[in-house]
Amino acid sequence: MSLSSTQQAPANNVLPLADIHLPAAPSWGLSLTGYGLIVCVLLLVIAIVWFIYRQRQKSVLKRLALQQLSQLTPQQTSDIARLLKQAALSHFPRERIASLHGLAWWHFVEQQLPVKKQANVHFSSRAEMLELTLYGQQALSETNQQRFYDDVRYWLSHALPVKKVMATTSTKGHQHA
Repeated sequence: MSLSSTQQAPANNVLPLADIHLPAAPSWGLSLTGYGLIVCVLLLVIAIVWFIYRQRQKSVLKRLALQQLSQLTPQQTSDIARLLKQAALSHFPRERIASLHGLAWWHFVEQQLPVKKQANVHFSSRAEMLELTLYGQQALSETNQQRFYDDVRYWLSHALPVKKVMATTSTKGHQHA
């Protein structure tokens, strides 16, 4: 059996293969995309922490006002009204509400509640009676003292902390000279 010259087996049985070139070892450093992703995640975490901190600051004032209210009795009408004004001054710009009094003040207080909750308080309808009481000209009945106390508690619970939409509500036309 003889093989033709083109079919003869190679003499040394070595295949013509090239050397294997391994890729470079992976680096422990990150690519630009990796650094960008880390920066974005850090910024997101910082923003979330800042938001939570701001919300807690606002809710601390609300809790403090509710705590002070719980230490008062419904008969302490003047102290309750003072607490209401202090809470409003701590959440709204001073120049916006410091000059409000009388009916304008009570309208402002009602308008700071969400629209759906404004019907649950009756500051404006009792404004004259409240003003006479606060200036010592007339005493409130026990029922009205309790209603005023409940309205202030409701307002502190639902109007604070201030929502940005409500904070921009105008009070023009409600100020007295």
